[in-house]
Amino acid sequence: MTDTAKLLAHLARGVHALSCHDGSGSMVPPYPGETQYALDSIVLECLFAGRTPPAGVPELIQWCTDLTSRRWPFSFGERHSAPPLVSPVHRTRTRACAELAGLAAVAAELMTELTSDASAAEAAARRRFVRSHAVVGPDTHRRLLMDDPDAATAYRFVKDLYRPPPAEWVFRGKIAVCECGLLALPDTPDERFTAWCERETCHPGKPVKHRLPVTRTLVLDPSLRLFVSLPAKAEERFHRDLATTALPGTGIPVVRFYDRVVPSALAHDAVSDRVDIAVVPDDSAMALPERREAFRAALPPEARIVISTESELLTNVAAGRKEF
Repeated sequence: MTDTAKLLAHLARGVHALSCHDGSGSMVPPYPGETQYALDSIVLECLFAGRTPPAGVPELIQWCTDLTSRRWPFSFGERHSAPPLVSPVHRTRTRACAELAGLAAVAAELMTELTSDASAAEAAARRRFVRSHAVVGPDTHRRLLMDDPDAATAYRFVKDLYRPPPAEWVFRGKIAVCECGLLALPDTPDERFTAWCERETCHPGKPVKHRLPVTRTLVLDPSLRLFVSLPAKAEERFHRDLATTALPGTGIPVVRFYDRVVPSALAHDAVSDRVDIAVVPDDSAMALPERREAFRAALPPEARIVISTESELLTNVAAGRKEF
């Protein structure tokens, strides 16, 4: 990892820590250690480069809304494609920030811990629950007891992964859930449509799926929302479309579904996961030619990982191809 990449990772971890901080909404110190370390690192770089550093954490967060700004003492790669770590409009931590902060590894660790003491059947039930419930509403447990007792049992073992919603997602005392299943900010004045959601690729104006009272709602750990629950939806769509068709032949490739926006982060995780094919949603920015090229450029020279969309994978499997 280059020095600039390390600094970007420090920044992302600092922004994420602040987004989880109780006082993050009003920028009240003391700040999390990761956030203060990110500020100190950038101030040091600015002093070495003879640039004016950010005056404090609030100004650093403002800087993080635009990594292409000339205020930075160094370039984060291609200026036109550097992703913001903080949404310039909604002031929330972005998906790019979560990916660069390494939350995918956190999600993997949590899932391992979640199933370490369970039988195969129990582990599968716990994974299914986490994959399908990014938000737990006031009637979730009662409904599960009536409709799905196995899921209700699984919830008993995973409930510690759920916590009160972050303040930035609370609007008029309620939490909105987008059609994609992740947290949303509703449009005004009727609050029936989303203005912004955690997936970020959902277009504004999608209907709000649920509006739940904040005092009786819990949300899944952010790493699991983005890196387990979200890609699970793409995988479920694929299997619905594929029905009973299997990947053909011998030497079946290792396929894993991702929903990502940062090519270098996806390349790192695909290598760590030892996959042959990294699958992204059809509407993902990762499907664009320039993102695919950036993904390939970020792979180690010996890696032979293919990036594919859901539709491309479906077409090639149906055609009996093992590689594409």
